[in-house]
Amino acid sequence: MQSTEQVTSGELFGLVDQAQRLAKTARRPDLLDRLGRVHARLAGREMHIVLVGAPGQGATSLVRVLDQIRQDRLPGAHLVDAPGGRGAEQIPVPDVTTAHAVLFASDASHEYGPPELDALARIRAQGAPVAGVITKIDLNSQWPEVQQANRERLREAKLDSPPIPLLPVSSELSDSGRQRNDESVTIASGIPQLVEFLRDRMSTRVDSGLRDAVLGEVRAVIDQLGARWKGELDQLGSTGPNPMERQQRALAELERRQQLSVNWQLALADGATELMAQVEHDLRDRLRTVVRLAERDIGTSDPVSRWEQFDIWLRAQVGESVQANFQLTRERSRQLAERVGGQLGGNPDGRPAGVSLPHVRVNNPDEALARVQPMELPDSAKGGVLPRLINSLRGSYGGVLMVGVLTSLAGLVLINPWSIGAGVLLGAFTFWEDRKNGKERIKAEAKQAVSKLMDEVIFRVGDDSRTQLRRVHRTLRDHFTVLNDQRLRAASDAVRTASEATQLDAHHDSRVAELRANLAELGQLRNRVAAPVG
Repeated sequence: MQSTEQVTSGELFGLVDQAQRLAKTARRPDLLDRLGRVHARLAGREMHIVLVGAPGQGATSLVRVLDQIRQDRLPGAHLVDAPGGRGAEQIPVPDVTTAHAVLFASDASHEYGPPELDALARIRAQGAPVAGVITKIDLNSQWPEVQQANRERLREAKLDSPPIPLLPVSSELSDSGRQRNDESVTIASGIPQLVEFLRDRMSTRVDSGLRDAVLGEVRAVIDQLGARWKGELDQLGSTGPNPMERQQRALAELERRQQLSVNWQLALADGATELMAQVEHDLRDRLRTVVRLAERDIGTSDPVSRWEQFDIWLRAQVGESVQANFQLTRERSRQLAERVGGQLGGNPDGRPAGVSLPHVRVNNPDEALARVQPMELPDSAKGGVLPRLINSLRGSYGGVLMVGVLTSLAGLVLINPWSIGAGVLLGAFTFWEDRKNGKERIKAEAKQAVSKLMDEVIFRVGDDSRTQLRRVHRTLRDHFTVLNDQRLRAASDAVRTASEATQLDAHHDSRVAELRANLAELGQLRNRVAAPVG
């Protein structure tokens, strides 16, 4: 095959079709599904299609009809109508060097003449893939004769190597079939056949990214088929155990992998539950340490005078603890992946040798921490000195009345030196007690504010942590499920191969020949899709 830099859509479809046929021979529905997705992706590729034709030849109507069904059957197609001018001597041809395909429209009322042949020659000279479209077949019943005559004109003009496809269509029949929901009329219009030809059979240039993706998928299928057939051929040609012994060994290996399939799922379920409990306990333990530090700081000095700095310091301590907790989450998640991989691999040392591990991603908790609101200033700190002065006056007044009443029994007036002294003492005592109790209330409310902050951190960060751990669980489950299915399928293939070898032992030579033929064709396909050197 030519360099992959020049591979066309037709050649890519051919490679995919050949790979599908070989996968069907190997009875691999999983590979057939994989190649089916590749085929669909290639069929939906981006295509720049230019329609060229003289005025009145149906190019504009054809563009309109194709546009109406493009989204469903040609989602990547971009259609451009470039009809010819008014003159009949020559059909103007635009620059089509960047077009993926050119449709040359000419109606079924006449054969190709010099203007059409000249236009086709100029299109061919620009190197663009071209197909002829014979339009208005509903109005001209003799279109098969016109189609054959056009083919003869192309041969005589030496424009039919490689051959130019000539596709009969009718835009009017297509509109009628769609309006009446009549599939037979739609098929008779030739439009579905034209769309299928453009999508699947017309060789056009392909974007390098799509081309490499298609070739890469075909190479992957080739590798899997080659490994299976080579393994079976080695078994058939081996002088080791007989087919019955190989079948017993294959069955034993299948049973072992089935048991490992149960083991890794149990390890993942238990490990995920344990991991979530460990992470939650670690977060709470770290935050309890922060709470103790904050309460110790509150107990040694009044936090109100430095409340903003205290809040910043406390939130910084919380941030460090949460970051450390998420680092623990990353490490424990990686360890869980290794432990599950070891269970799937079934290695005696428990290491995940031979088992690929997934990339476990745990994001930083910055967004969760940003939603935690700053602590509010304790309510007791907002009262000021005035309430304490009022309470002191009340205490002083009570002292004056109490002592004044007692001394009045001795014949003294209510307001006397003794009652005044008692009032002063009780007022000062009340002020001191109120000041002391106020500080204690402030400290208690500050501790309560710290506790509320920790509750909110646990709520926000804990929810984020649980969400990420559930995502880790799903990542591990999906990754190891794919690996497990591949391993079980390989073991099942080995059992089937051994069973077939046992049943076909009498036809050993024919099976060997069949495998060699399959491998030979696979080798040819591998050479066709080989990446270019350099």
